[in-house]
Amino acid sequence: MRRAGVLAAGLLLTVLTSCQGSMLVDGELKLDMHSKGHYPRSYKPVSIEKTEDVIPFKAHLPEFIPYKYEKPKIVITDWGKKKKLQLETEYTRKDQKTEKGFIALKIFNHKNLVSELIKNKKYEDTLELEDGTEAYFAYFGNYAELFWLADEEEYDLRHMFANEYSEKQVKKELLRIANSMN
Repeated sequence: MRRAGVLAAGLLLTVLTSCQGSMLVDGELKLDMHSKGHYPRSYKPVSIEKTEDVIPFKAHLPEFIPYKYEKPKIVITDWGKKKKLQLETEYTRKDQKTEKGFIALKIFNHKNLVSELIKNKKYEDTLELEDGTEAYFAYFGNYAELFWLADEEEYDLRHMFANEYSEKQVKKELLRIANSMN
């Protein structure tokens, strides 16, 4: 009987340990506004380092941004049972008086916005990242967007209020940022 109890405890520990690696560890995160019992649930912004400690996947973030920027915070949104997550951040220019615009990034570890954009062909051009990943570019005048699927995640990279750039310049800049994401 004792042996069965030890075996059951070991099995339970194995199950709990394997589940922890696939779920958001939200113990130190503070919920922002949400409806009790409903999704999505957003948490207050946290540092990149804190984000890396609590999410169950490797989020690839840019190593290159084409201007000096404020240190970004990341908003984590739970779309379901701490497993379907969205990360959102902005790289805001340090000198907003002379230069406008910012880089926005959303990462999903589940099918969401990017899959829908690709499915509905909401892009103008298909490009290729340095690692061979197919990326999709859309230009809207006041912002441009590059999105792609990689490592079972969806990436949506936007240059917001980029109207001082030509479409060609914005495309080149977004590609350079995307290629810096390891």
